[in-house]
Amino acid sequence: MKLFTAAIFIFFSLFWALNAKGQCCSAGNPAGGDGSNDGLDEKTLRVYFSYKYSLSEDYYHLDSKYEVPYVQKSDFDYGNISLTYGLWPRLTVHLEQGYFWSKAQELTINNQYEKIQSKGFGDLGLNLRYIAIKTVKPISQLVFTAGFKAPVGAFNEEIDGVTIPISLQPSSGAFKYNASAFYFRKRGDRKIGWNTFALFELSQTINKGYLVYHYGNYFQFAFAGNYAFNEKLTVTANAKFEWRGKDEREDEIIIESTGSRVVYINPQIMYAITKDWGIILMTDLPVYKYVNGYQLTNKFSAQIGLRRNIQLGN
Repeated sequence: MKLFTAAIFIFFSLFWALNAKGQCCSAGNPAGGDGSNDGLDEKTLRVYFSYKYSLSEDYYHLDSKYEVPYVQKSDFDYGNISLTYGLWPRLTVHLEQGYFWSKAQELTINNQYEKIQSKGFGDLGLNLRYIAIKTVKPISQLVFTAGFKAPVGAFNEEIDGVTIPISLQPSSGAFKYNASAFYFRKRGDRKIGWNTFALFELSQTINKGYLVYHYGNYFQFAFAGNYAFNEKLTVTANAKFEWRGKDEREDEIIIESTGSRVVYINPQIMYAITKDWGIILMTDLPVYKYVNGYQLTNKFSAQIGLRRNIQLGN
């Protein structure tokens, strides 16, 4: 009976995962990182630890809220560590690995509550950052980045012998390749600066015999202005646009309830505890959501991180 009950709940969740894929709990690591995309000076190491919580409660049809009575919410608790190192004056390497302490969806079917949950390592990210332009007056950088995410985490989590939906697996199950460009500019005698960031990511097809699946392409564009109140406190106002293409199943069958266009505001606060240590707070708040078909959408996410810069050479 326990196995039968679990299978029923997972069936309903799987149905919505395939036909109404949520934005909050897409498989693999959440979009983001260490909050910076700059290149580092040679022999400088940046270590960053962070915790992120994300909550999704509302289903949307196109750009309007849609009631789904048996899905209560979906959320995750995610820890991340990243290492960024200046290999040479113009080349920086960035490595990051995340772990889901919990990735869950809560359902109520026939007045019975069930929680589908997983945990484990997410995808491993690696990229190279090339500093194409770097000036001192004004302070500026133009950085081009290329890299990949490898599905090193679990992709076969089960409840009572039944495999849980793709969107709740810790790993995405697929290699993903990405390229980005980042530019920031700030005059040394001014407290105000600005930056812009563009990222494109594409995925390989998952082909495991029992599952053939291809995630849609992903594009992100962000523009931000920052203000330094003093040497310790900097506040950033960031606007971010995300576009996701539709996913495909076997025989190039397009899943209609996937893909979206979302606009976020992404305020950030950075406080320098010392010259080398800093605390970073940030949140993602969606202000416009348009989804294809019917999808569970993100309500908010919040992240806190601790960052340290270490000079390993002269």
